Amino acid sequence: MLNPGQISPVAQAAANPAARRIRAVMMAGMTVFLASITVSIAVNSLALGLMATCWLALMVVERRWGVLGTPLDYFFLAYVSAEIVSTLFSQNPSQALFFSRRVLLIGIVYFFASNLRTAREIRNAVTVLLGAATAVALLGVLKLVFGNPEENVRLGIFQFYMTTSELMLAAGLLALSFVVHSSTPRPVRFAALLALVPILVALYATVTRGAYLAFAAGALFIALVRNRKLLIPLAVLLIVIVLFAPPYIENRIRSIIDLNHPENVSRIMMWTAGVRIFADHPVFGVGDIDLGDLMRQYADPGYPGVWGHQHNVAMQFLVTLGTVGFIAVVAMFVAIIVMEWRVYRRVKRDWLFGSVVLGAMAVFVGFQVNGLTEWTFGDQEMVVLFWTTVGLALAAGRVGLQQLRAEPATEA
Repeated sequence: MLNPGQISPVAQAAANPAARRIRAVMMAGMTVFLASITVSIAVNSLALGLMATCWLALMVVERRWGVLGTPLDYFFLAYVSAEIVSTLFSQNPSQALFFSRRVLLIGIVYFFASNLRTAREIRNAVTVLLGAATAVALLGVLKLVFGNPEENVRLGIFQFYMTTSELMLAAGLLALSFVVHSSTPRPVRFAALLALVPILVALYATVTRGAYLAFAAGALFIALVRNRKLLIPLAVLLIVIVLFAPPYIENRIRSIIDLNHPENVSRIMMWTAGVRIFADHPVFGVGDIDLGDLMRQYADPGYPGVWGHQHNVAMQFLVTLGTVGFIAVVAMFVAIIVMEWRVYRRVKRDWLFGSVVLGAMAVFVGFQVNGLTEWTFGDQEMVVLFWTTVGLALAAGRVGLQQLRAEPATEA
């Protein structure tokens, strides 16, 4: 809340032509950033750099600190501290320092939480994000229809098929949250439903088991929280997929519960090696490094030895950051979902804010479920999208609560 006589950031920017121009460039960079998440990591990184530069310039021009505090601040600080400490005790400090730069992406949360000031800006951000994901998914569908079937056994659009699957499952869950909200305007619901079709086709064509389970978990979460009638079509869709899937996809689905499947065997060998590494480095871990050499050293005979991470988020953090870092990460994740749940309960009646936050929670659920068998936190495209949803949830909560507080005064 502003103190009497205090000028709002919006009015302050309007009164300062230089600040207005910088903010315009910053928001343009944000648009490119959102549009490129599912397209190009290079363009996305450049856009992120432009956003950060403009934001810093804006704070200098306006002579004010433009980073808003969040309920997550101390949890982020604990995670960053764990990365720093593990780097100091790492077997390879230079490599650990290089990989630990991933903590800088947390700045995405603060950018969206601090700079999206109106419902329109939030709506535009989500529209760009989902619009770009839909366009990419449509390209994937065209690739399936007109491309070489032998090259599209597992669909990768602009990325490796696993990355494509992660991005499509997150976009699908965001779109689904708008479809199921009872107050979503009909044109918006129809557009979200249309977007969902190519996104799910692209997700299906990646033939990625973890992403299948992650989307199912996120969709189940949405159904339980928002509309339990959705459970019926979800169950029907699952049955149809299992019964009518092509042999290759059917085998992939069935292999989820087959402990003797080669990919499952290799993951168990990775996790076994991870437990042994953790036992030798239990406090601060080995540092945020490539684990390939250590896993070959600690694994049982027969381990293929072609991976540099644990294919499991929890085990990866245990090995790299040790007990101290693992506790910090778990606390951070718990704080995120608790924050999103509290925000959702306050804004759930509004179709825009409620759907944004519900979608963010569903992405969180999908992120964690996919992380049971993949190192999702090490995939920059997915991490960027994950932090973006957290920032959008914070922005939706702040703007939504401001609108709710203003409504009685408006009616009076």
